[in-house]
Amino acid sequence: MGLSPGYFYDDPRNGYSPKTVDFPTNTKTLKLGAITKGKFIESEIKYIDEIIPNDSYLWLKSGDILIQRSNSIDYVGVSAIYNGDDNNFIYPDLMMKVKTVIGISEKYIHFALSSKCVREYYRCNASGAQKSMPKINQKTVSSTLLPIPPPSEQKAIVAKVEKLFAYCEELEKQISKSQRESDQLMQSILKEAFG
Repeated sequence: MGLSPGYFYDDPRNGYSPKTVDFPTNTKTLKLGAITKGKFIESEIKYIDEIIPNDSYLWLKSGDILIQRSNSIDYVGVSAIYNGDDNNFIYPDLMMKVKTVIGISEKYIHFALSSKCVREYYRCNASGAQKSMPKINQKTVSSTLLPIPPPSEQKAIVAKVEKLFAYCEELEKQISKSQRESDQLMQSILKEAFG
């Protein structure tokens, strides 16, 4: 099934990118890097010197799914779930936002959007004058085909994926630790050999 309004409260909507300022204000907007790694990074922000109405769609709410509509070909279409406080940030024009309806897991949708076939679909449908920053549009995102199983299956899939991610993170930590220990051993040997 495509990402139709039946799964989301609204069609995907682009954000807003006014000129940013180099001093703190009450209106924070996300940088593209806030979701480039596939998860929300709260420190990746800029400020704008403009008041956005409290009822604007631009204000992010916990559970919103953000999708990069423009980036390098490797990152166009990357998604992340916003898990910050409500109405703390707006999002830029280089991102789109969707909110799942009740019964559709935002984590399931995020993992599905991160799958190899969806990422390839976005890369193949990206276009634009700038080859360094290709874009996808709302129509492309709305036409994304995703299997939507019943809520119990979505929950089971999310639990399995999270378990595998945790396992991968543990392996990465062990590899980093082994690398550090190897580097320390090498330095110790070199110190012993060359004083």
